[in-house]
Amino acid sequence: MASCRRILFLIPLVLLVSVSLLFAAPPQRMRPYTGIGLFLLPQSDSLSGHNQPLQLFEEPGLVRMGVLNSPAVPGNEWIFAPYEGAAPLIVSARKGDWLRVVYDDAGREAWIRPENTGGFQSWEQFFKRQTCRMLPGLQPKYYQLLRQPGGEQAAVLTPKQVFRVQKTENSWCLVQIDQGTTGWIRWQDEDGRLLVGPGR
Repeated sequence: MASCRRILFLIPLVLLVSVSLLFAAPPQRMRPYTGIGLFLLPQSDSLSGHNQPLQLFEEPGLVRMGVLNSPAVPGNEWIFAPYEGAAPLIVSARKGDWLRVVYDDAGREAWIRPENTGGFQSWEQFFKRQTCRMLPGLQPKYYQLLRQPGGEQAAVLTPKQVFRVQKTENSWCLVQIDQGTTGWIRWQDEDGRLLVGPGR
């Protein structure tokens, strides 16, 4: 008898948990670490239909791990897509002609030697004169437009609001919202994760 009561008590509880899981918001995407910049891996061109895959190495020139095909790379699409003709890969380190890139959604890294394929851009080069926006789901403090880095608030941005980057200094960008409003925002947080993406 007692076991029947327990079962009758548990059925509504299980139903309630199941329904709440069905309507729960999707988990927040993990923002990538910024590293030192971006490598723009060209996507398949329309003439040949493919690009030469890049070799992946554990260390520059040593212990080949596989190949990097442009259609298969993650490229942080939710931040950078649509990005015309290239898959942006975050670069964590550089040694001469070699770049250490994040090549999949699990955050695994490998060395590539791009030679004439694609191009590396530091974050300063990437952001220069770029139209950008804040990423969604950030803490409120990151949406604040400040008069100076670490200074007082001038305005509050929204994730959909676009702005033009004038210059970068360390973790900060001087941005222009409209003709009369400029200020500073962080483009990477204290842990080195990206806060800003292209404003397309």
